[in-house]
Amino acid sequence: MNFLGNIDVKADNKGRIFVPAQYRKQLEKANETSLVMRINRVLRCAEFFPMSVWEELDKEFKSKLNMWDAKDKMLYRQFISQVEVIDMDANGRILLKKEHCETIGISTDARFVGVSDHFELWNGEFLNQALYGPEDFEKLMQEKMGNAIN
Repeated sequence: MNFLGNIDVKADNKGRIFVPAQYRKQLEKANETSLVMRINRVLRCAEFFPMSVWEELDKEFKSKLNMWDAKDKMLYRQFISQVEVIDMDANGRILLKKEHCETIGISTDARFVGVSDHFELWNGEFLNQALYGPEDFEKLMQEKMGNAIN
C-alpha cells in the first residue's frame, strides 16, 4: 500500500468522515478491513494504520523492549492503550469519538494526508503549522537526498 497526497474532507456533526476513495481502494485491494487509529497528542492528528502495517510496527517496537523491565512494560502499556481498532462502515466512513475530534481540532473541515504505509487526519491549520516552510523543506531534502532530487 502506498497512501499519497492531501485530500480535504468534511466531518458531519456525529464525527463521521469519508475515507478518500483512493485510500479505500488500496485497503480493499489488500483485503484490509480494519484500521488501527492512534491519536498523536503532540502533533494533534490521528494516524491510521492498516492492521497488517500496525502488526509489523507493534512487532518491531516490542523487539526493542525488555518486557521484564518495568519501565519498558509501562511504555508499551501506555503506547498500546492509546490505540483503537476502527472499522469503516458500508459507506466508507469512519467514526471519530467527540473527544478525539476535539483533541485534533476537527469540527467540520479536515484533511487526510498519505504517509506511504499509513495515512493521517489533520485540522488543515494544524498541518500547515507543523509542515516545514518551502526553503527549510528544500534544504532538508537536499541534506537527506543530496543530488538525487533535481
